[in-house]
Amino acid sequence: MPISRAQGWKIALSIPTSEERLWFKKPAVFLYDQFLTKVHDKEDAMLLRISSMEMRDMMLEAEPHLFYITNHYRNFPFVLARLAALTPKLLKEILLSRAMQLAQNTAKIAKKKKSKARKPRVARKFGRKS
Repeated sequence: MPISRAQGWKIALSIPTSEERLWFKKPAVFLYDQFLTKVHDKEDAMLLRISSMEMRDMMLEAEPHLFYITNHYRNFPFVLARLAALTPKLLKEILLSRAMQLAQNTAKIAKKKKSKARKPRVARKFGRKS
């Protein structure tokens, strides 16, 4: 059974630690300070950010009844998922999968920042030669 715009929005906000924010002056769902999804304001679809252009192209080829893009998104790693082809279970699976990717990326970034953090300098003693 296809989902409505309201159901899509509710499912997106049910992802743990997700939050609503404005993105280009429109409501969107963010996770770990990164865009996750939004209900498209003109298309009957959910806009999803994908990990890479290659992944997006594979998704478009594998499931054209579900995923598509418009010219606006041609040069960006985003895909539109048709609401008419989505079920609540499928949308939740897609969003949870992306949420896990974002969590891993966030953990990697935090680990890099921590390892690059300056270590306290040890004060050198400048003694006089006797």
